Amino acid sequence: MTGFSPTRLVRYAMAHPIGERQRLRTLARIARWQLRARLIGGPRVHPWVGGSQLVVERGMTGATGNVYFGLHEFADMGFVLHMLRGGDLFVDIGANIGSFTILAAKVAGAEVIAFEPDTHTVATLARNIAANAVEGRVAVHTSALGDREQDLWFTSGMDTINHVADADTPGAVRVHGTTLDTVLAGRVPLLIKIDVEGHEPAVVAGAQKTLASPDLKAVEVETVTQDIADMLAGHGFAQRHYDPFTRRLSQTPVHAANNSLYVRDESFLVQRLQTAPSVDVYGIAV
Repeated sequence: MTGFSPTRLVRYAMAHPIGERQRLRTLARIARWQLRARLIGGPRVHPWVGGSQLVVERGMTGATGNVYFGLHEFADMGFVLHMLRGGDLFVDIGANIGSFTILAAKVAGAEVIAFEPDTHTVATLARNIAANAVEGRVAVHTSALGDREQDLWFTSGMDTINHVADADTPGAVRVHGTTLDTVLAGRVPLLIKIDVEGHEPAVVAGAQKTLASPDLKAVEVETVTQDIADMLAGHGFAQRHYDPFTRRLSQTPVHAANNSLYVRDESFLVQRLQTAPSVDVYGIAV
């Protein structure tokens, strides 16, 4: 939501699944945050859902969305909350400041392997992990994932839009590149989230052994090319859409989603999703 005009922000808020159910309260949260950020500034530890906390400051796009709506990426985050349990493994590729990581580790109680190459962002990710006392459940890797072992160039200081870049990109830094299969070394997560600003095809290509395991039940991926769709289909995944209010998977969209959801073994998923405990999101049971 960086760069939103006030009018566009209000329209976005009123269309959000939480915002449309409590319009005045949502507008009040936005106004309070905007006023505080301008008058006081600096990071703030914000009480979040399920007893979690987020360290937030002005300019953090996704994090401020969570302040406004509880779950900024409503369908994607709702699926993570309802899917995971204690003892499960979640892989967060493109973890940024750790919103999904904290939901998985603190609220759902799962183990998390988080990937975030930008050193500035990793510092905030570490603050969020510490604020929620989940250091024992989260392993942070600063490598950039791809389809093979090679150094990559990565932008820095661009919040949610840091990305793999060319060597001559201003401000880009060299980072170690590896594959998901290499890092996991045979471990298989229940759920993977991939949000790497267009680098998803290389990440998926480097995760073929992981994708082939039947223990992996779902993948949330931001950018879906035809190659990615074909690879996921080849491993038995089908695209579905999730409604956290009803806990149902469907073939047609219900809520706007940042990531595309691919699943397999739907009977397992249905049971998981339907039996997950509810989470309070600003007074709304999700």
